[in-house]
Amino acid sequence: MRAEPADEAASGGGIDSVEAPDPTLASLARTAGPGASAPDWAKVALVTATVGVFAVAVGLSSPLLALVLKSEQFSGLLIGTNAAMMPIGLLSSALCVPRLVQGAGAYKAAVGLALIAAAALALMMVFRTLWIWFPARFVLGLAIGGFYIVNKAWLNEIAVPVYRGRVMGLYAAVLAAGFSLGPFALALTGSSGWRPFAVGILALLAAALITAIFATRLPRFSVKERTPITSFIPCAPVLLAAVATFALFDHATLSFLPAFGMRNGYSEQAMAIGLAVLNGGNVFLQIPIGWLADRCPRRLVLLGCAAATAAGAVLLVIAVQQGLLMLFILLFVWGASAYGVTTVALAELGDRFGGPTLLAGSAAFTLASGIGGMLGGPLTGAAVDTAGDSGLILVLAGAYGLLGLLVAVVPLTRRSERSRTD
Repeated sequence: MRAEPADEAASGGGIDSVEAPDPTLASLARTAGPGASAPDWAKVALVTATVGVFAVAVGLSSPLLALVLKSEQFSGLLIGTNAAMMPIGLLSSALCVPRLVQGAGAYKAAVGLALIAAAALALMMVFRTLWIWFPARFVLGLAIGGFYIVNKAWLNEIAVPVYRGRVMGLYAAVLAAGFSLGPFALALTGSSGWRPFAVGILALLAAALITAIFATRLPRFSVKERTPITSFIPCAPVLLAAVATFALFDHATLSFLPAFGMRNGYSEQAMAIGLAVLNGGNVFLQIPIGWLADRCPRRLVLLGCAAATAAGAVLLVIAVQQGLLMLFILLFVWGASAYGVTTVALAELGDRFGGPTLLAGSAAFTLASGIGGMLGGPLTGAAVDTAGDSGLILVLAGAYGLLGLLVAVVPLTRRSERSRTD
């Protein structure tokens, strides 16, 4: 991200690229030899560590809030409606956070958003009433989405083309690890009392503190120009489709994969482990996928991930009949290929766009993720009601099959006056 208001123009370092894209230059950069410049790995580690700490709080909060509401004996409708405030907040962040960043500055926005998320969680810890939880959960979703928008844009500004896929893979791996540690922390603290809330609040405060301490080392955004999110959407429809497709996959598997396994003879505990294995593929395989995206044409890697995920959905029917080991092996690889489309999309975003357009693109990715997530549950639920277990397979295979078709026939990005040349 680029600079804070007053001192940006004078700083000189990392001025936003505004020239038209040069596909030949971008291709050469990705295939550069050992002498190619490397990103500042200290900055990469700083941003990814901050995101990982933040993700612990996010991974803890969703199951925690659901369990608290259930213990308070609210109806399923109220619990579900309250949970919907989070994705609505995420969608809202995509529309308002870019303007906030360019008005207040990148690091101030990131620190403020982390503090707002902590305050929202603290409010829900103190007051167990729905009329407070509804707006608080909306604000929590908005702050979470905004923090991720800023950090994804930061990473893409720090990365250089020859390493961008690996940097995005590292980001995905750390994010997945943080999400996994959240429920683990909840298992240690339990859902009752103030302790689980305190863990989440401390993680959010730690993310804010790390960002504030190292703010001067982070990239900055120009505040002189702003690219509306609506103007970015036609520039990268396939990348946005990739992000939305994974969000659909994520929500569909979280909601319906455990029931799918239990109907095929597995215990609830086994399928809970299965979800962890599904996420484990993201932790261990995203860096290799990012490496492939740096070494091979991005379109080919994206197409391969889409095809592998569609095939994995079909093979799930076979694996579930072959025992727990085969099922877990499939889930491990399946989860990695499913998220791999987002890793490749993020790398391509950073290669093609810079400055205000990169910020708008990061926000558009969050918007696409929110839309895909909101469609995932209802669409899959309707398919399962109609076709039984086959409904889950049809939705996931169809979604990734359609994505593969788009990747094959539509350009990943279109030319933009704000595209980068590095």
